[in-house]
Amino acid sequence: MRSALLAAIVPAVLVPGVAQAAPRHTTDVLGTYGFGRAAVIGSAGEAAGLWSTTMIYSGIAGDDLVITYTPRYKASATERVVYTALFTEVAYPDAECDRVGADGVAKHVWVSYRCRTGVAPNYTLLVR
Repeated sequence: MRSALLAAIVPAVLVPGVAQAAPRHTTDVLGTYGFGRAAVIGSAGEAAGLWSTTMIYSGIAGDDLVITYTPRYKASATERVVYTALFTEVAYPDAECDRVGADGVAKHVWVSYRCRTGVAPNYTLLVR
């Protein structure tokens, strides 16, 4: 019995990746965004296939965007469009784009991002 217990413990100690594999799915707050904006961002990210579920919780400072996703540690081969923030929908679309992009990198939703400006001006969040 003791040898069986040791046989189970030794691989976990010698090969930490076996015992501490990264979670397959994670549910976490991506960030807090302006009222109504979290729902727009959440729906767009779900449609882009970046996360599987979206939950919105309204608070005092805005709406919390809670997502379920698979953490990424390697950049995708191609960029994905997450969403476009229009100047008619948000006061500072460039700031929102940078914030959502940085929040996604910090949580390992994506590895890198860029904000592409449009004509209006509007900003499109692209991720890898």
